[in-house]
Amino acid sequence: MIAFFLLLGATFESHNVVTTVGTGIIRGEDMTPLGAMVMMLTAALVTAANTWMKWPVSTSQLACFSVVGAALAMGAPVFWKTTIVFLCITWVGTPLMAAVLGYFFTHFTDWFRKGKSERGDKIMGYALLVACCYAAYTLGCNNTGNAVGVFFGLGMTTPMKAGFIGGIAMAIGALTWGRPILEKVGKGIVQLDLSMGVGAKAAQSITAHTAAALGFPTSMNQALIGGVGGAGGARGLKTVDMAAMKEIVISWFLTPVVAGIVSFILYSVLAYNLNIH
Repeated sequence: MIAFFLLLGATFESHNVVTTVGTGIIRGEDMTPLGAMVMMLTAALVTAANTWMKWPVSTSQLACFSVVGAALAMGAPVFWKTTIVFLCITWVGTPLMAAVLGYFFTHFTDWFRKGKSERGDKIMGYALLVACCYAAYTLGCNNTGNAVGVFFGLGMTTPMKAGFIGGIAMAIGALTWGRPILEKVGKGIVQLDLSMGVGAKAAQSITAHTAAALGFPTSMNQALIGGVGGAGGARGLKTVDMAAMKEIVISWFLTPVVAGIVSFILYSVLAYNLNIH
């Protein structure tokens, strides 16, 4: 189900993010094959390292700062004021908005289930399934452009075709190596009940989908963790593993910087050895 809905979102509604990553951070004419390869290789390596360590970092931040790092190494102008500033505002606002929505959605589901017992649980079970499918669709809308935006920047394909190709790759990744992050977010932050699960997933999906529709790729992980934190707050902060939250927050700030530095160094080394200017 995650693969199916992810592919739908990637194919039909990832074009805004594809455009932002491909031509919104640097000019399309400044995108080179070596630069594009370095940008995506850096994002892939840093993401893989964080997945192995079970740190749910933002692939959007990694991808965007990988583009920035390679662009600085190339000497290409970066759209700081028109794109990067708004991306940073989106990244800061995502977990905060998701936390607020998660808090209120959890209280709403509690109110809905009150007095309905088994019937209410059954309805909430279906609601959780719908929320998870919506989250998978949003994942395709939001994250695919991070991986395939450079193809559009190079003029190799259209946004829809790029989204379809990226969606297939993402579906494979979700079905194979997604388990470490699944365990960390699902069980390592807060013990969820049914109402909290619905509230957290709805908060994540609405927040990230809104950002993707505006063309600003945000973090599905940060949106979910914000939603989970808000849902946990509805039960009292004692239910939230603050040590796990602290570890994740540190990784949010550290990994984009690491991605930018690695991308800058990797491009510089390869360009020097390949004599590319």
